[in-house]
Amino acid sequence: MGRDPKSIHKQLLISIGVTVFVLVAAMVGLVANRVAEQTVPSILPGLDSISFTLQSSDGPVSNDDLLGRPVAVFFGFTHCPEVCPTTLYTLTSLIDEIGADGSEAGDTQVGDNEAGDTQAANTQVVFITVDPERDTPAILADYIRSMSDQAIGLSGSRAAIDEAIKGFGVYAVKVPLDGDDGDYTMDHTATVFLYDQTGALSGTIAWGERADFAREKLKRLISG
Repeated sequence: MGRDPKSIHKQLLISIGVTVFVLVAAMVGLVANRVAEQTVPSILPGLDSISFTLQSSDGPVSNDDLLGRPVAVFFGFTHCPEVCPTTLYTLTSLIDEIGADGSEAGDTQVGDNEAGDTQAANTQVVFITVDPERDTPAILADYIRSMSDQAIGLSGSRAAIDEAIKGFGVYAVKVPLDGDDGDYTMDHTATVFLYDQTGALSGTIAWGERADFAREKLKRLISG
């Protein structure tokens, strides 16, 4: 007896489905690798060419002070409801994860976490406020300390912050909120800028970027 046409049709559909799934998975893997390897055009400035001196709770910090270690810089403000705290938490958590697995953070032997942990611990996360009128160095320090001990917050005069905003090529504007109390929020660039030990811009992490993509970029940054 011949095979049931319905059975043949069902098996054909299953085979097609499996083939499509394999092809899609392969394409996703290829895209993931391409994104993780993404580099920033050389026309964007390096940290060594963005001249600024801002204030942390421990004193002044200039762009030159950040050279010699991997650095992740982003702009935000402490009244930010979602983007800024999420960015800070995600960055520091991913760096901690990479440091906990030394085999991923450099040329270390499997099981030897010390070197990788040291490299990750040397990575500096920098939060530059776009709202210096409300974010003093002390307020920034308290805000960051509640989430991480690996980041520093930088503030300064309005003129100094505007100069840093211009140097990094980011966007920030005050947006009034409804009401007569003068309250406002800030609309700003949410990109994280990654700089290697020489101050060269090695990549960026976009707001909402997949965690595995961001992790690969940070691993590459930390390993040097």
